[in-house]
Amino acid sequence: MKLIKKFRSLLGLSLILLLILNAGLPAEAIVKNDDSPLNAKGDNQEYVFVQFADAPIASYDGSISGYEKTMPAKGKKVNIDLPAAKKYGKRLEAQRENYKKWLAKQLPKVEVVTEYDTTYNGLGLKLNGASLKDISRGPGVVNAGASGTYRKTMSDSTALINAGQIWNELGGQANAGSGMKVGVIDSGVDHNHAFLQPNAEMQAPEGFPKGDIRFTSNKVIVAKVFNQNPKLSAEAIDSHGTHVAGTIAGKAETLPTLGDKPLSGVAPGAYLGNYNVFPGDVADAKSLFIAKAVEEAVEDGMDVLNLSLGGTPHKGADLLDMAVNAAVDAGVVVAISAGNEGPENYTVGSPGTADKVITVAATTNSRTFAMWLKSAAFEGGQTVATTGTQGGEVKEQIEGEYVLWTEVSGGDKLACTSVNGKPLDGKIAVIQRGTCTFTEKINNAAAAGAKGVIIYQKDVAEPIPMSSDGALLPAVMISHEAGEKLVSWTGDRKVTISYPPAETGTDPNKISDFSSWGPTPNYTLKPDVAAPGVNIYSSVVGGGYELYQGTSMASPHVAGAAAVLLANSRLKNLGWGPAEVKAALMGTAGIVEGSVLPDIEVADPLKVGAGIINLGRAMNAPAMAFPSSLSFGLVRPTGKQSYQMTITLVNPTDDMLEYTFSDDENLKLSAAGVSIAANGKAQIKVDVLNRGTHSGGKNGAGEFVSGYITVKSGDGNIRIPYMYVIDYNR
Repeated sequence: MKLIKKFRSLLGLSLILLLILNAGLPAEAIVKNDDSPLNAKGDNQEYVFVQFADAPIASYDGSISGYEKTMPAKGKKVNIDLPAAKKYGKRLEAQRENYKKWLAKQLPKVEVVTEYDTTYNGLGLKLNGASLKDISRGPGVVNAGASGTYRKTMSDSTALINAGQIWNELGGQANAGSGMKVGVIDSGVDHNHAFLQPNAEMQAPEGFPKGDIRFTSNKVIVAKVFNQNPKLSAEAIDSHGTHVAGTIAGKAETLPTLGDKPLSGVAPGAYLGNYNVFPGDVADAKSLFIAKAVEEAVEDGMDVLNLSLGGTPHKGADLLDMAVNAAVDAGVVVAISAGNEGPENYTVGSPGTADKVITVAATTNSRTFAMWLKSAAFEGGQTVATTGTQGGEVKEQIEGEYVLWTEVSGGDKLACTSVNGKPLDGKIAVIQRGTCTFTEKINNAAAAGAKGVIIYQKDVAEPIPMSSDGALLPAVMISHEAGEKLVSWTGDRKVTISYPPAETGTDPNKISDFSSWGPTPNYTLKPDVAAPGVNIYSSVVGGGYELYQGTSMASPHVAGAAAVLLANSRLKNLGWGPAEVKAALMGTAGIVEGSVLPDIEVADPLKVGAGIINLGRAMNAPAMAFPSSLSFGLVRPTGKQSYQMTITLVNPTDDMLEYTFSDDENLKLSAAGVSIAANGKAQIKVDVLNRGTHSGGKNGAGEFVSGYITVKSGDGNIRIPYMYVIDYNR
């Protein structure tokens, strides 16, 4: 974890930094607070969408007589300026105009706020008193629904994904990802930040900049805003998007404000597009406007999109799920954060539930900036301590005697309620994490007269930077083990909190205790991969650097990796598109043989998908599997129904290879191995073998079955994650 002078948390729903946000961490699950999407209403009943029957331009397959296919070929991006796209677009426009005429006559108070045709065929509406049933009656409507509410999901991390190898192979770190355009659908990008400046050779491509050029440069080539308030601009006010952008494409060899190691994004040579859906101090965004940002990013020619945001997942596909899937159809790689609602199943947020995108879980980083809590209670005399943010940060060395909250509260450890008087006058309070927010704990200690607070983890976990906006005292967090030592210590209670922070190593490549787990409500396998998302040090608005954590911070590692892989594909004329990028990243994820990655703890598809990405291996994948994971859905333990999927295995190398498949007790493969010619392919059928027993099962909902098929060859191995749910209720 990196600790710095000022940690900002970015409050949000499903994809906000839940590890930072939540003070409570009971044994069974992280406690959700009022900002959590799983407790929020999620859908805004004032803003709604309607969908028409025909496919959008990005997904249209040519099945309508008189209209040519507009969906791009493999490895290509949709081109809305082609005659076929324009002609088909006119057809979709006519459908919208017909509906709008009906609307003006039948429901004149309803406002049309957005129109879509590239990644979605429909309209976004503001009801102004009308009902969803009313607007569903219009001509051509096949689907209608409420606009979902979405929020932001809130170093040496590039080494953990083996970026160095590919940087070297592509001729240097500074230009990795050169020519690729990455759209950041977030809270804006600070185009003036030193970390987000173009390298010496960078010039904006032809046709750029786009949008509000006050907030663009030769690096940040788009600045657009999407919100119902017309007075808001694309300017980055909140730092979330700027932090994400730095991880994607921060300038190589940039010296930060803390530490002596230069920073770099994953794809320093890539361009950035600012598609601001959280402008000003907006904390949440409606799916209508996020979907419009996706559509315009596709139309602007972005190669990759990053959405470090999310909302409540739903059965079926919601508006934003459909929009991001269509963006993939359009030839754009889409990386999305899984969410910070773990550790529980079924917590991956929308639009990370969309089938075609790359959904990313968060793992731990390898270093941090931390202070030290010094006490005779600790072996070695000190332990790592992280601080609070925006009112709770430590700004100078603190010394004093500590007092346990239990000693002034009659046994309560949590400090979620106040105590009478000033029993902690001039002392440092020791409080256990749990139930209420960090700010509540700290301010209750302040009311009791304390001059500082030490919060210790309830369960085994690394100490984290704490969201404590409005806290009245400096505070630090320590581990559960260190806290228990303070609790049981009978000697001198003097402690010292050091300042300033110093660099220290941490244990990398472990699944974070906030990262959302699959499956989706549709019983599909998500997340797809994992990347570092804990204690990520990157740019913030105003020129500084801060340490954030969340799956928001993991997703941009994958977006940057996708930009580098696409640049390599273009350089070598490989013809890769979104499916190939996803297959390469997933197949080679979690593989440590011959790589720089240390041993990886994570091996559960429902938590990490295929595993931690390995960019160096992905560029030279020995095989690609389509689909790249297998989701069999609900499986009945009895009956004659079969459950079978087909894998198309591609040999992307220039040599014939012999592939063999690992045995798996849950599955039956149609072959034990296959020979595939250079750049050839073969199909393998996979059947569910283990269907459980009708009397078995876990809770009434069924039993999760998951694992990996390993495909072995002389050039290396890939893995294909799979999952299904044995449904004992059927």
